[in-house]
Amino acid sequence: MESIPFSLWGDALWCGQEVVREAPHEQAIRSLFPDPIPARGADLDTTADLVPEPHNRFDPRSIAVRVQGKVVGYLPRDDAHRYHPVLSELVAQGLQPQVPCHLWVSEWEPADWEAKGDQGTEFHASVAVALGQPHMLVPVNLPPPGSYHLLPPGSGIVVPGSEVHPDVLAPFFRPEGECWAYATMHAIEEEDSFQDRHRIVVEIRLDDEPVGRLSTRLSAEFLPAIHYLADMRAETAARAAVRGDRTASEVILYAARSHDLPATWPDGLTRSPVASPSWHYWAGKEAN
Repeated sequence: MESIPFSLWGDALWCGQEVVREAPHEQAIRSLFPDPIPARGADLDTTADLVPEPHNRFDPRSIAVRVQGKVVGYLPRDDAHRYHPVLSELVAQGLQPQVPCHLWVSEWEPADWEAKGDQGTEFHASVAVALGQPHMLVPVNLPPPGSYHLLPPGSGIVVPGSEVHPDVLAPFFRPEGECWAYATMHAIEEEDSFQDRHRIVVEIRLDDEPVGRLSTRLSAEFLPAIHYLADMRAETAARAAVRGDRTASEVILYAARSHDLPATWPDGLTRSPVASPSWHYWAGKEAN
């Protein structure tokens, strides 16, 4: 069965995880670039698949990095061992983990005094991926039931919710002190006691439990997208980070405002898959 691409959520803002390469990988990297490579070098921003290799005879916990189906390197051994459990679990669910990837190459003819035998053209490459901490690669809850669209990530917004009872957020507390979760955004009507009228604001929910409401100003930046998806009979989902414990906690929304959405948005609606028992266990397991 063909794997379904799954973009790791992560918390990395740039491609800072170096990928280990060997000579055989350079040919694969070179094939991703035009010929000839400009004198100043060339770079490529793309998506890479992270592929566990349980049958690798050198290390069954190795993680290959593939771009356009070609292996361009491996995660360093220690890092691969840290990421292997969660990546292997995703693969077992029929998902293919994907991350942003940056490749840079240069190629030149060595000067006469640099030439060593008949080596010819010198080629140099570097590969890096954006990879957050292992516990921040996947959300801890299931996506919304039915049709939904996950907004692209945006700058963080602390969701006001001082009235939220700790029991509402308790299922999201983790030993690491933070986690990602699917949140949903809803347009609701509330009373404006100062102006004696009603207004529409955005309510943020986790597993259909309200955890806070955005201000009128911030709500206005999301309402066009929420109304648009509602007309398509779909929910608006977003990434949310839950941080803290029962003594102090906060929910931070990471979602693009309506005016920041790309012209091609939305590029398709998602329907939640029928969750298997293993997905339920993995996605919703409690902290020990």
